[in-house]
Amino acid sequence: MMNHEVKKIIIAGGGIGGLSAAISLGRAGFEVTLCEAASDMRKSGAGILQPQNALRVLREIGVYDECCQQGFQTEWLKQHDENGKLQFKVSEAFLDDSLPGRNNILRQTLNDILKKHAEAAGVTILLGKKVVSYEETADDITVHCADGTAMTADILAGFDGIRSAVRDQMLQREVKTEYLGMGAHRFYISFPEPIFHDSTLMYKKGQTQVGVVPLSEKTGYVFIIRPYDADFRDDEDTRFKRVKDLLRGIPGVKFVTENMSKEYPVLFHKIEQMAVKEPWHRGRVVLGGDAVHAGAPTLAQGAAMAIEDAIVLSEELQKHENHETACQAYFERRAERALQVQNLSSEIVRREIKGTPGVQDIISECYRLLKEPY
Repeated sequence: MMNHEVKKIIIAGGGIGGLSAAISLGRAGFEVTLCEAASDMRKSGAGILQPQNALRVLREIGVYDECCQQGFQTEWLKQHDENGKLQFKVSEAFLDDSLPGRNNILRQTLNDILKKHAEAAGVTILLGKKVVSYEETADDITVHCADGTAMTADILAGFDGIRSAVRDQMLQREVKTEYLGMGAHRFYISFPEPIFHDSTLMYKKGQTQVGVVPLSEKTGYVFIIRPYDADFRDDEDTRFKRVKDLLRGIPGVKFVTENMSKEYPVLFHKIEQMAVKEPWHRGRVVLGGDAVHAGAPTLAQGAAMAIEDAIVLSEELQKHENHETACQAYFERRAERALQVQNLSSEIVRREIKGTPGVQDIISECYRLLKEPY
């Protein structure tokens, strides 16, 4: 073990960012305890796209091969009009010829892989432990959970999502989210015959965008992004029929409409963003992932940015003796990049609502930015 003042670390949040941080810190020799609010870690959501910058980090922390074995790789993003006519395609291989363009994987499968590797790295994972507050002294930090338990460490890392309790206590204010004017439906889909090859498929009709993401040759997930009023309430009982009727109005996705099944639930969430522009650390607390830069899913970079946060935080805590110096170095490396990517993701939503062209240019700008080292 390194002769550092930081030896014990508690991570709040067992999502992709928190688990990635746990793996990286555990492998580096820190004593890591991860507290996850859910009692079974079954993550909702059909699937997740892993772009090359995420794959690069996953390779560093030793989970890349397994993610690719369990996922499906694509090389192209193809944009079609409502009738299925190809408008343009963008290469997803923007970083590294040794990596696939993207790896698409079920969110639950990814969660299981990360959890297994975290435990192999010596991480203690505590389920049903929602971190709600903390107390600091000059020497340590005591973390309090909703069930009344408390534990002590040298550092608390808040990867507890867009409604982070750790963040709000650290900043001493309730951070408000901004609704971006659109909502997203998502569902898993299975086809009787192989239909997918090397591409993620997108279809656009007016302000409605439909994405069809392969998870294997015969399975995938579908997402639909379109405007909704801020007070819109999505009725679960009628959701399947409404979404199917919506898709029937887009001829290019007939292959999706014909194969939708009530066996796979349709999920819905409103697209929100939240950015912390002041330092992401104070005292013995440091933040990462959606707790500091939650944004739109339009560039598939939310989880990728959290994974980058995770490895950079680990690198800086290994490099510096003093935790505040390490956390400041982490903030300086991560904040500008993550907030720029978040803004580009939200800009796509703003342009879709206004009907402004230039989405292809935003994708290119994001890829240029991501070519810089994390």
